[in-house]
Amino acid sequence: MISFFLLIQCSDVIEKDKLTEGIIEYDIAYVNNSDRSFPLQLLPKTMELKFNRNYAAYTIEDRVGLFSISIITNLKKRNHLTLIKVFNKKYVYRSEKKETPIFFDANTTYYVNFLKDTFHLAGIPCKKASVTDTKSRKNYDVAYTSNIDVPNPNLNTPYKDINGLLMEFVLQMKNLKMTLTAKKIIKKKINDQNFVLPDGYKFISKKQMEEIMTTLLP
Repeated sequence: MISFFLLIQCSDVIEKDKLTEGIIEYDIAYVNNSDRSFPLQLLPKTMELKFNRNYAAYTIEDRVGLFSISIITNLKKRNHLTLIKVFNKKYVYRSEKKETPIFFDANTTYYVNFLKDTFHLAGIPCKKASVTDTKSRKNYDVAYTSNIDVPNPNLNTPYKDINGLLMEFVLQMKNLKMTLTAKKIIKKKINDQNFVLPDGYKFISKKQMEEIMTTLLP
């Protein structure tokens, strides 16, 4: 269970108004590491969420720029692109409509108990929920907010019952389990061009993308 929340005041965020576009930076803390020989210092330490009313993009990149993983979601069409860059190799997978992003295990389901706790995280009001994995019965707390207006922010994920943008949550990527905590919110205009697929990416199948992720992650 997450024992504390990072409290950071952010003067750029106005509590009375919902934020409809901008950037959120998350700190990453690793809960476990399946391969202890893999140097933890090389694992990504931050994740970036860039969003507007039409798109949302999550990006995790290692500290030395060897690889990056991104999910670009079309919030209206409800599909997404998964991008992986490994050295000079660039691959992309285009999902089916409402398909679970590869970031999440499609077989994981959560029971959510909404709590009354309210607090500020990264400068905005948040609420708290207790989440229980229906298979392992393990539970932990998450934080979410309704002050950031991203349509269906948890669509097709185990957090789909939470109607609010996640500000602190657990993400399981293959053998890596991590806790992500919002540390900074940047209020700025984000146009749709920020979500266009960059040049040089090769389209591959979902199976090929999963194989690359299995090889890439410790």
